Amino acid sequence: MSSRRDFLGTAWAAAGVAAAAAGTAVLGRALSGSPEPERGVRLPAELLARAEKEGGLVHEGLHVRGPAASPVVLDLTCTHLRCRVAPVEGGGFSCPCHASRYDAEGRVTAGPASRPLARPRLSPDGAGFVARLS
Repeated sequence: MSSRRDFLGTAWAAAGVAAAAAGTAVLGRALSGSPEPERGVRLPAELLARAEKEGGLVHEGLHVRGPAASPVVLDLTCTHLRCRVAPVEGGGFSCPCHASRYDAEGRVTAGPASRPLARPRLSPDGAGFVARLS
């Protein structure tokens, strides 16, 4: 006959195995690297003109600046763990999650991020563009 101690030890061991299996499944799914579907963000001519006049602006997770005819667009998703970065006073961008910093061109100036901010592909769309993010 088993003691209460033996029963509880077996129950805790089974719970630990189940938790480890669930954690492994969740971690495997998170690290699988399955790509996010491509999305397009319209950048109408009026928005591009305003971005040029104001020296840049944030629109739907993108930083848009430069001449309206050939804008510079950066995806504001941190390349470390995908937090949203924000423009900082004096130029550049900062990630609130782990303090990665990027210069105005999106290049890493302080880690832990090791890759620059993504530059979406731009496709003409009437007088504006569509930024394609993948």
